[in-house]
Amino acid sequence: MTDQKIGAQLDDLGLVIDMEEGDRVAEAVVTVVRQQGEGVFMHHQPVHAPPQFKPVPYPVQRRVVTVTEAGQLLSEGQKGRIRTWLKANGIDPKWVSTAGPITVHSRAVNGKEGGYRIKYTEFCRGEDGHRFADLGVNAAVTVERCVLQAVPLDEDPEVKP
Repeated sequence: MTDQKIGAQLDDLGLVIDMEEGDRVAEAVVTVVRQQGEGVFMHHQPVHAPPQFKPVPYPVQRRVVTVTEAGQLLSEGQKGRIRTWLKANGIDPKWVSTAGPITVHSRAVNGKEGGYRIKYTEFCRGEDGHRFADLGVNAAVTVERCVLQAVPLDEDPEVKP
């Protein structure tokens, strides 16, 4: 099924209104009834011209928290903390590339935040577990992954407030 402009078809139906010279139509609502067969009619949703926009009932905020930046230097304690967190969320840390950032994405609506997703860069590998290499740039082939966060990341004890 395709969308069709029905202006000419409405003209063919003889749709006319009585207006004063210089007036113009500011808004119209048209309901189309289509005949599909003998005695079978399909009623379509009314079409508003110009289209009526639905009000946004509340703002939705998208939030991104950067856990690590691409190539960021970490202490052994920070590395261990992040590895533990990744494992708790079903991610094998040995396949996570430090060439890309690790971020947590969420949505906040009416002050309620949820839908936490961890985005990270993972090495592509074969069934034998070896990483794929891109010989053109002499680097490992990676892909961006996203998983639902089951366990939040705890506070970094090395960072003082």
